Amino acid sequence: MKKIIYILTIALFFIGCDDRLDDLNTDKRNPSSVGAESLFTQGLRETYDNMLNTSVNENVFKLYAQYWAQTTYPSESQFDLTSRNLPRSFWNNAYRDVLIDFKTAKDIIKEELASGESTQEGVLRNQLAVTNIMMSYVYLTLVDVFGDVPYTEALNPDNLTPVYDDAKTIYLASVDSLDAAIAAIDTEKEAFSATQDPVYDGVSASWVKFANSLKLRVAMRLADVDKTTSIAIFNSAVEGAFKSNADNASIIYYGSAPNTNPLYEDLKLSGRNDFVGSNTFINILNNLNDPRRSIYFAENLGTDTYKGGIYGSSNGFTSYSHIGDLFYTPDLEGTIFNYAEVEFLMAEAVARGGYNVTGSVEDHYNSGIKASFDQWGADGYENYVAQSSVAYASASGDYKQKIGVQLWIALYVQGFEAWNTWKRLDFAAFNAPPGKTLNDIPVRFIYPLNEAQLNGENLKAAQSKIGEDKVSTHLFWDVN
Repeated sequence: MKKIIYILTIALFFIGCDDRLDDLNTDKRNPSSVGAESLFTQGLRETYDNMLNTSVNENVFKLYAQYWAQTTYPSESQFDLTSRNLPRSFWNNAYRDVLIDFKTAKDIIKEELASGESTQEGVLRNQLAVTNIMMSYVYLTLVDVFGDVPYTEALNPDNLTPVYDDAKTIYLASVDSLDAAIAAIDTEKEAFSATQDPVYDGVSASWVKFANSLKLRVAMRLADVDKTTSIAIFNSAVEGAFKSNADNASIIYYGSAPNTNPLYEDLKLSGRNDFVGSNTFINILNNLNDPRRSIYFAENLGTDTYKGGIYGSSNGFTSYSHIGDLFYTPDLEGTIFNYAEVEFLMAEAVARGGYNVTGSVEDHYNSGIKASFDQWGADGYENYVAQSSVAYASASGDYKQKIGVQLWIALYVQGFEAWNTWKRLDFAAFNAPPGKTLNDIPVRFIYPLNEAQLNGENLKAAQSKIGEDKVSTHLFWDVN
């Protein structure tokens, strides 16, 4: 998606950036001619576009989550990361296009606070806190993709070879950053204005809920590797997390370029027919008689008829269910965290035991399903959860299987989080592509190949620490 705001006054040298000599005439130490508000809005929009788009050059997570199958060129569903330099794209999008905007916005805000001349100190402190929340989110995604990444020495134009920090250390530092942001926000004051904040319209209290919800996600990531820390993080956040779909971390898109939903751009404006629903996902929906089918996928094969293309193969576009009409809508909201996930995380916490959560596993499991139905405007919730194949008491598998499958369904088009949910809960649903096994499904990205030239010594140290720089090398929290 084209950038909304072109920032021509900043060209910082930092890790993972190929264009280290973008603009020799730029004063890299004087970014204040660009407002912090514009930088924040730009970074926010880029974050959402990066996580939501479905360009095979940038974002393959809807494929890795096996929501969709490909038609003509299935190499991404066969887990080819290198032909399109996917690790490099994700890395650059995070560091070069997003984090540097947020970092520069923070620098400007800090400078204004230090001047003592602002009459809006409370607003500025809220802006600083909200920006830190988004930076924490982005760093957490980098860890979930690669493992150890640059953190403490990242984004410094005077250090072209930053060290790779330990993944768990980054996780815990991100929680500390979220805690500090939550404590700093004055909910009686706005942060950015409604026009500058297309996610929460400048409502600071909503950002506090998002930060607490992120902490719940982190806590459950840690549950199998450090339960004591997991419990502490979870218990500190659960009361302040999302309470309804009104709290969803969803960004506003518009009906005309360049502010349309990236799915609309990739599915409609591209003029291409690259994707159909996958047999992996549609077979599950069919087996559960899930009413969300008619929203997630089109009825191009006939009324109430849904058929998925073979995951990992080439599939004729006209022979399988198309992506639902809703996702061809230019102004469809884009979501990176929904209320349904919070309810499923609470269900999981109850099932694991030791967490301070009121209500039963079944209560939160059903609330998660209900939240998803409400989010998508689907009918038939009561009949759906009454089915023996769906009801928590009778659905097959242990709590990880039951919760995992329903959370996967509720996360539709949030491919990144769905992929991570599968890695974490190991629920049985995914298929191996032809010629592959389930063990071939990537659980991380390899580091960008160009890092060997840009930051070779620190790259080698990181590769040595994690064991092997392979897609099969598990992250620190993925212990099963």
